[in-house]
Amino acid sequence: MTSFKDKLDKELGEAPRFSQQLQERILQNVNQQNKQTSGWQYPVIIIGTVMTLLFLIVIGPWKQVDTSKHATIVELAQHEVVKQFTIAQNWEEGSFKARRTGWNLGQQSYKKGSESMILANALQKSVTSQKDDNYFAFSDVWVEFDNGQAVQLKMFLYDEQLAFIDRQTDIFYKVEDDNTASALIALMQKEEKDISFGEMFTFLIIALFIGWLLEKAIRKKYSIPKEPKYINTSHQRTMYIAMFINSAVLILFNINDWFLYTAAICGYLAIAMISSIIIDYYYGREEKRHYVSIGSFILVVPLIIVFIIYFS
Repeated sequence: MTSFKDKLDKELGEAPRFSQQLQERILQNVNQQNKQTSGWQYPVIIIGTVMTLLFLIVIGPWKQVDTSKHATIVELAQHEVVKQFTIAQNWEEGSFKARRTGWNLGQQSYKKGSESMILANALQKSVTSQKDDNYFAFSDVWVEFDNGQAVQLKMFLYDEQLAFIDRQTDIFYKVEDDNTASALIALMQKEEKDISFGEMFTFLIIALFIGWLLEKAIRKKYSIPKEPKYINTSHQRTMYIAMFINSAVLILFNINDWFLYTAAICGYLAIAMISSIIIDYYYGREEKRHYVSIGSFILVVPLIIVFIIYFS
């Protein structure tokens, strides 16, 4: 090896292969490439991906059910047992708000029992008819049978007479038995869970206070600086884009009343927190800034569980 090096030195000389000026140019180009590679576009791509996943969560229940068309509701109710059903008051004929158990806030949910027998009897004692314009929509009922099939029933009322439309087949039915109809009407008119503004405001204040204490403790323990707020311009730009996306999704959820869905609430908060962790880790991992976001995420999980248990 030594003899080979000696021969190479004789051929090329012992002078440095690169001049000082050329070395500086090479280092400058490498640094520029590193800056371009570590741009703000990667966290934004990740945020966009997780937001897309959020929309996929919102479009339907966790557990998919069979919603294929059937002959009539009467035949389905005669051959299958009602496994569970939910009731959501809704005066708008063009929308449907009831979902599977645990999916909506404030809706009434029932498993097998006396209530399911009332519903089953009403369905079995229904007959197909022509829709009367005197009927007005007042409630939505989502029903799942033991065979896994689910139906959406838009309930109508007129002078104590009960009727409904099967949204899968668009067939109009009238409940012929007055006693059974009255029992089901009373069940649907049962008051839903009242979520007052005072309760929501109190819950929010407590959550913000606990979050403030937790952030202060984490920053003190790991010596995480609060200022400067942003590491660099790319960090600031990424945070602004993330806030814009979160605000746009928030407005979209409010327009479509998606915050009635527990999955939408959990999904929105989870995605917002995960995005914050990704950005903080990407730009501030040397200062452990992502520890604050991780602590907030750990706090949000039990708060969501308490929120759903109390308000659903």
